[in-house]
Amino acid sequence: MNRVALYVRVSTTEQANEGYSISAQTEKLTNYAKAKDYQIVGTYTDPGISGAKLDRPALQNMITDIEKGMIDIVLVYKLDRLSRSQKNTLYLIEDVFLKNKVDFISMNESFDTSTSFGRAMIGILSVFAQLERDAITERTRMGKIERAKEGKWQGGGNFAPFGYRYENDILKVNEFEKIIVQEMFDLYLEGYGTNKIAEILGTKYPGKVKSPNLVKGILRNKIYIGKINFAGEIYDGLHETFIDKKIFQNVQEIYGKRANKTYKGDYNQKGLLLGKIYCAKCGAKYYRQVTGSVKYRYVKYACYSQNRSLSSKTMVKDRNCVNKRYNADELEQSTIDKINKLTVAELTSTTNLKLLDNRKTIEKEIKNLESQINKLVDLFQLGNISTELLSSRIDNLNIQKNNLEMELSKLKKVKTKKEIESKLQTLKDFDWDTETTINKIKMIDEFIDKITINDDEVLIHWRL
Repeated sequence: MNRVALYVRVSTTEQANEGYSISAQTEKLTNYAKAKDYQIVGTYTDPGISGAKLDRPALQNMITDIEKGMIDIVLVYKLDRLSRSQKNTLYLIEDVFLKNKVDFISMNESFDTSTSFGRAMIGILSVFAQLERDAITERTRMGKIERAKEGKWQGGGNFAPFGYRYENDILKVNEFEKIIVQEMFDLYLEGYGTNKIAEILGTKYPGKVKSPNLVKGILRNKIYIGKINFAGEIYDGLHETFIDKKIFQNVQEIYGKRANKTYKGDYNQKGLLLGKIYCAKCGAKYYRQVTGSVKYRYVKYACYSQNRSLSSKTMVKDRNCVNKRYNADELEQSTIDKINKLTVAELTSTTNLKLLDNRKTIEKEIKNLESQINKLVDLFQLGNISTELLSSRIDNLNIQKNNLEMELSKLKKVKTKKEIESKLQTLKDFDWDTETTINKIKMIDEFIDKITINDDEVLIHWRL
């Protein structure tokens, strides 16, 4: 006999007047259960509670009992008794009821998930649930736009901009951080770059100015001249400003000119090997060292331990390191030449090839173990083996299967000879003379894990 739970909910007097009262629902559901010869194991009642949310006491109690395996069917008088939200209704049916092998019946709509029609209705319900989610998203977006038009900050208290605090729905000035922001603008107008500003203010205000990126973000943020930026649109804000609009505009003009100069100057382009080179003597990374005058620039890759600037202290491993420095252009070109000369043999090894041969053997053995597990389950269902024997054998087989799957996971990271040949073909079609710097960096990353330098020895660690 199927064990059924009756779920009853009413939220307003109007619903009670329309025949949705607790007693009316309970009576109809009880009669339905008796007619179907169901065993009623509980009546879960939420009186005077809205169906818009899921945190209802009786509903939560019923979910707990479902998870304990005490219920086979959930019965309601009408679909909206379960929830007013299509999204929540679908969640309860799919992720709570059916997941725990519990069917759901709505008496009024003849909705029964144990039937093919009922299962088809779930698909229709999911469409309406998606429409509901989209509508909620759109209402939320429109609400935020309205807040922006009213001049209100969108980020909340946890994301208040540097120089402000979030209080009573409005941004209020943080007097201490306000001074730091004003100094950033002043220093930039005096000719200092964002890296130097971060270094100066990071020393002056420890823990407050942690990176050049913070400085860049502040110098470009219109929040400091009273504007709110939301969804690509700019609105007048209600908050107090403390950067003069003329000063802000001057900073933007200088920023634009410097950005354009950086774009044109080869010496300032991102290094192709940045982040890839390590010092074999002290373990520090290499960085791009730019020296010389504006007219004559010299760019080298050097060990970070040899960098005497304050901002690089955390990158230093040994101040006494004297590892060799390399001309940036020459090192990058020699690395590209080595990549272009790569062969399949250089990217593989006898050991790796043997491992690849083992992949099919392991995959075959995993399938064999899965087959043995399925056969044991079939024997158990037929009553040919006991629960204890089933559990013991399956545990043993699962241990073997898990070990093989871990080994297979390692092998799948090793590329086959065919995959490597395909990768090298991509390299042949790559034009180093015309491709962008970003694409060159991506191509180098495809083949090189890291580069270690020990004076005259430059060792490339290939990425298989």
